[in-house]
Amino acid sequence: AGAGGADAALVKVDTAKLEYLVDMVGELVIAQTMLRHNPELGQVKSPRLQRDLANLARVTGEVQKTAMAMRMVPVGQLFRRMTRLVRDLARKSGKQAELELYGEDVELDRTIVEELHDPLVHMLRNSMDHGIEPPAEREARGKPAAGRIRLRASHQAGMIVIEISDDGRGLDRDRIFRKAVERGLVAPEARLSDHEVYHLIFEPGFSTAEQITDVSGRGVGMDVVRKHINRLRGRIEIVSTSGAGTTFLLKVPLTLAIIDGLIVAVGGERFIVPIFAVREMFRVQPGQVFTVEGKGEMVMVRGRLLPLVRLAERLGIEARCREASEGLVIVGESGSRVFCLLVDELAGKQEVVIKSLGPAFREARGFAGGAILGDGRVGLILDLAAVAGETGAVVRG
Repeated sequence: AGAGGADAALVKVDTAKLEYLVDMVGELVIAQTMLRHNPELGQVKSPRLQRDLANLARVTGEVQKTAMAMRMVPVGQLFRRMTRLVRDLARKSGKQAELELYGEDVELDRTIVEELHDPLVHMLRNSMDHGIEPPAEREARGKPAAGRIRLRASHQAGMIVIEISDDGRGLDRDRIFRKAVERGLVAPEARLSDHEVYHLIFEPGFSTAEQITDVSGRGVGMDVVRKHINRLRGRIEIVSTSGAGTTFLLKVPLTLAIIDGLIVAVGGERFIVPIFAVREMFRVQPGQVFTVEGKGEMVMVRGRLLPLVRLAERLGIEARCREASEGLVIVGESGSRVFCLLVDELAGKQEVVIKSLGPAFREARGFAGGAILGDGRVGLILDLAAVAGETGAVVRG
């Protein structure tokens, strides 16, 4: 009877049905948002109607929260799959390493958990190959013979942070810089901060390995990791100390179905900029804008020149603002790059349900999806990485 009761507490649901339910809840949220922004209802002076609308918004929010929770799974099921990987990598490389897991009960969207598998595998391979030293070398440095790799999940400002850290050699700044010069990624005389040098490892095909091994991932570069994280609308941060180890922080959203967005106006169009990709916004002064030979327009932001991307020009739209000082500048970040995005004005802020653009828009660059705005219009969600393109945007420091 006890077993039967336990079984009765769980109901297996087809994933397709669950996804359909979440989609329908998204439609409910859109309908409720449109109702809230309906100008005709705004003219009705009825306290009871306003109470009913507020109650509808509250119930819709609870239904949405419950539906999203049904997609959540503990990250521990992904972490535990990595234990055997580290054990096998240690055996193949002749090294010793222990994997420590923390935050296994932290939950995030099932789709994100699946997408994180390949990046974690590659980063653990990277830690074993480049970070953890052979036992004799570790003991000579006063370290335990067995290296330590830590996987930790935690919540931070509405994001999930996955920490991959090791107590190995740390990143070799000089070696990374030399390889970057050899590949023509940077000029020999370039003066880069440690952060800028470390982020060079995410460039396509970049590797400091002298030979390809089973452990290092058969020559696949860390750019694969960055592509995965960018696809998840996340970002990567690096902290490294020579001789003491390296920590990679993967910051990804809790879910891919809903985002908070800034609604910006360009000409007569409305676009959505994901808030997680926005650092700050401001009205630029004429003295802050410069034209640099070979780089185009740049904006001085907190003592640093950042490339200016005019959204209207990128999308082929007639902008209302001719001069940068007439519009609004959004400092955005994508992956390891930071840049300024010029729009006409800020039209509002809204939590939006992301909709796929479908096959007709598959070749359209610059958009991550679409959403229904409060007034019923369709707003396109900007893919800032594609919008920025190869603008020479600086590596984030």
